[in-house]
This record gives sequence, structure tokens and C-alpha cells, in this order.
Amino acid sequence: MKKELSKGLKRFYGIGDLCFTLMSQVQDVFFNFFLTNIALFSLGTTTLITTITTVVDAAFSWVYGAIINGTKPMRWGRYRSWLVAFTWIVPFIYTFKFIKIGEGLLPIVIIIAAGIVSSFIWNFPYVANMSIIPVIGKTPADRMQLSSTRAVYSRASSILFSYMGLPLADFLSNFVGEAYKFGALAFVLGVLMVIGYFIHFKLTEGYEEPLYEETPVVEKSNRPSKEKKKGTSGKSMVKGLFQNGPLLSLIVAEMTRWLANFVILGCAMYYFQYVAGNSGMLATYLLVANIFCMVGAFASKYFAKKMSSKILFFLSFMLMGGMLVIARLFYSIPWIVIILMAVAQFGFGCIYSTSPAMFADTAILAEWKTGEDGSAWIMGLGNVPLKVALVLRGLLINGVFALIGFSATETEQASTAIQSGISNVFLLIPGIAVLIGGIIILLGFKLTKQQIEQMSEDIEMRKSS
Repeated sequence: MKKELSKGLKRFYGIGDLCFTLMSQVQDVFFNFFLTNIALFSLGTTTLITTITTVVDAAFSWVYGAIINGTKPMRWGRYRSWLVAFTWIVPFIYTFKFIKIGEGLLPIVIIIAAGIVSSFIWNFPYVANMSIIPVIGKTPADRMQLSSTRAVYSRASSILFSYMGLPLADFLSNFVGEAYKFGALAFVLGVLMVIGYFIHFKLTEGYEEPLYEETPVVEKSNRPSKEKKKGTSGKSMVKGLFQNGPLLSLIVAEMTRWLANFVILGCAMYYFQYVAGNSGMLATYLLVANIFCMVGAFASKYFAKKMSSKILFFLSFMLMGGMLVIARLFYSIPWIVIILMAVAQFGFGCIYSTSPAMFADTAILAEWKTGEDGSAWIMGLGNVPLKVALVLRGLLINGVFALIGFSATETEQASTAIQSGISNVFLLIPGIAVLIGGIIILLGFKLTKQQIEQMSEDIEMRKSS
């Protein structure tokens, strides 16, 4: 039997996500702006950098869970070990993603290399942190509890970042200079991420069951096979993916909401500077939107008691997409846009909170079908739509900006056509994407709470027999 969730886990499982999100927000909010407005790269070079880093990251996105599931567990367990093993390296590499060193090809190579290596390393603790949810959660309610707590902390970090992100960068510029302020910010928050995952490492102590017990003398016939020692086979993991219709629909739907989220974050600075004409409103927008997002994440566990995760997921997609499309109609009135975007972020908070629980449900389905635990592989696949969305974000933002004739060297008073184009990328395109995602989840995710509970019972009976 699995260990009951402790009060510490129920209350604090999410500290690591808070710290991770603080660190990743530097990339999400400021990276494109750093490339165009501080490093002064052309739109073509900016697109090249963002595309290469995100494409490589996306190409590896399926690997992390496969490695965690397919290799022999390390000293502190299959999942917990990855929370601390290599995480400490990240701040020292991530920093150079936000520093322009030299001229010509050199700074481009350094920024791309720093982006690829840092994200490769941090994805292991990120995936392991998600993968442990179905391992330590006994029931769908337990998994929803952990997912919701995790989401609340993550969204709280966004609120914190909206308040202190840019001011902290400006404060650090007093010591390192304006050109290096985002690099310094990346380092400080990277260190905080290391601390956060260490806290998760301590909180989850005692929750992982060993795959097998080793004894000094074991008959050859009774020894676990090589595959069992290592974990789930790669062949069975890939086969299970294409036999899991709910998982496939979930991955596609998740890609639409992550695309919307990253495009909004990447365009926010441009919208408030060139459309609203007041870049200072960015902090207000981020604060208000993230408060609503955190409230949505917190409220989702109560909504989940009244309706299925699927219905909650679908309605949240519709709410978010609808608000974004409506906001486009009022793009020239920033305060109305902020209000409507805040409501949209309430929906995003519900989605963010519910998503890990739904991936965990598909992991239960996969284990029920195959008899093999591929939790890390499946939870790691939740990283794939995120990475694909990052690739599309760079192409979408810079592609549209090129079409509308945007130039960072122009005055802040942009033409009506440029303002309209920026607003389309900021509001309309993300809204349409999310609405499509909602329809996909409604039609493709055919799992009920009752089915998952029965599958979980069947799996426990198999293990005990």
C-alpha cells in the first residue's frame, strides 16, 4: 500500500515549482526582448536563435521521461534522485543565455549553447517532479490535490515575478550594468530553483517503492531480468503511446494552450510599449493576470468535486479562448484588455492545475493496459507540447512582426497597422488556438473518473498478488 500523503506534501508540494517558474519566467518574458532590444540582434538573427534553441529542446522533450523510466534508479530512487543530481549546474550555464559576449558569430553560438545545455539539464528535475505525482498519489483525489497545490505555487511565482522580475533586474544592473542585468537575474533565480527542488526532495522522502529487493544470494532463475532492473522498455513505451487515445488528444490540446501562453508572454512587452504606449503597465498586467491565474488554480480542486476533470478542462479552454478573442475587439483600450486577460488567466489557472492529474490518469490507463509502469515517460510527454509551443512561438511572433514591418529602432509611437498586428499576435491568435484545443479535448479524451478508479484498483491487486 502507498504511504498516505503527509500534511507537508499537501501544503508545500509546489515550492520547487514556484522556484522553477521564477527562473523560467526570465526566459519566457525577457528573452525575445533581450535579443532585439539589448543585444540588438536583427529579427532574422533573433528568429534563428529562438528557433534553434527551442527546436533542439523540443527534439529532446520526449527523452527525459524515457531516460528516467528506462535506466536503473539512482541512490535516492527513480524520481527523487533527479531532483538533486545535476540541478546545481543550471544557474552557471543559464546565465550566459542572457549575455552578449563579443561580436559576430561568437555571441550567437554562446547564447544558443547556453540555452540548449541549461534546458537539457533542468528538464530532468522538472519531469521527475511531475512523474512522482502518480507514484505517491493513491487516488485521483490525491493526484488532483498534489496537482492543484503545485499549480497554486507555480502561479504564485508568476505573481511574485510580475512584482519583482523587472525591478530586481534593474536593481542588479547597479552592480553588473544594464547589458548584463537579465543574465544576473537568470543566475539568482536559477540558484533559487536548485533550493526549491531540494525542498521537494526532502518532502517526498519515503514515498518511492523499490522496484525489487536485492539480497546477497539469489538464484539465477529468481533474479530480475536486465530489463526489469533498468525499467520499462523503450519499445513498450512508444507502443503504449499510440494505444492511448486520451493521451494523444491531451498532448495536442496542451500544445494549443502552451502556445497561447508563451505567445502572450513573449508579446506582452511589445503590446504595452507600442500599443498601450506605457511599458510600465506590463507590471500591472502581469500582477493582475497572475493573481487571477493563481485563484483559478486554487479553485480548480473544488470545481473538480462538482464535475469531471475532462469537463473542467474543456470549460477552462473555452473561457480562456473566448476572453482572448473578445479582448482583441478592445485592443486599443489597455485597461479593458487587462481585465479580459485576467479572466482568461483564471481559465489558464484551472487548466494548469488539472493538466498533471489528467496526464497521471493516462499513465494509469497505460499501466493497466501494458502491466508496466511508464509514469515518467508519460508525465515527461507533458513536456513535449510545451517545447513544441516554444518553437512555434518564436516563429509566430517574429514572422508576424516581419510581415507588419516592425522595427525596434522606431519610436514608441507605432503605426495603426503595427499596433493591430501586435494585438493579433498578443490576443487573437492565442484565443483561436485555445478554442481549438478545447474542442480536441472534448472529442478525444474518453476517460471517466470511475474508469480510472477501477483501473487503479486492478493495478494494486496485480502488484499484491
